[in-house]
Amino acid sequence: MRRDNGTTRPAARATIGLLGTALLSLAAARSEQSLASFDHHAMLPRPHTDGGRRVWLVVTALGSRPTAYTAVAARCVLGRYTTASTLDRYWPLVVLAGADAARTALCGAVDRPRPPAQERLAHCQGASFPSRHTATALLATALATGTGPATVGAVAAVVGLSRIALRVHWPSDVVGGWLFGHGWLAAAQLAHAAAARHQLAAGRRGRETAHPEPEGVY
Repeated sequence: MRRDNGTTRPAARATIGLLGTALLSLAAARSEQSLASFDHHAMLPRPHTDGGRRVWLVVTALGSRPTAYTAVAARCVLGRYTTASTLDRYWPLVVLAGADAARTALCGAVDRPRPPAQERLAHCQGASFPSRHTATALLATALATGTGPATVGAVAAVVGLSRIALRVHWPSDVVGGWLFGHGWLAAAQLAHAAAARHQLAAGRRGRETAHPEPEGVY
């Protein structure tokens, strides 16, 4: 039997995203030279004016933690008076926080150096791979607005470009953040669907227990 596209598509995106992140993580951790050629050819030019730098700083703020958590938390709060279950209401915030923690752990494990400090045009902390701003922008856009993969991916791509232009990430870091965000989001969709099915099955079992069919009556 053919599986529902509502399950197969997130499963495929989760596999591609998380597997791609894992492969890039190995490349970044084991051999910096394996990504050097790509990073060199994909590097954007730095902004030559203060105005250009400020534009990129505004764009990059879309992937910051304050912006992302505020947008997703607002979505959860605005849904407080709907008929949605508690799981549905706070799931977006759980997904974002879980991704943030997982990305931080991965970043520490890979421990990739950032571009040279003298070239950076924005403040940054920690190691370089994968790009937190890119992944966070992707997840926050999807979780706060519910838009489709094309729009979500485009927002993340623009934020990723800002990280490259500001010289706080290598291009491969941005690719890793983009893959991680897509993979985590798809995995979260699968987990949410599984939890919803479990709740539905539990509700049915509860109703059957409370109102059992009478025996011997046909």
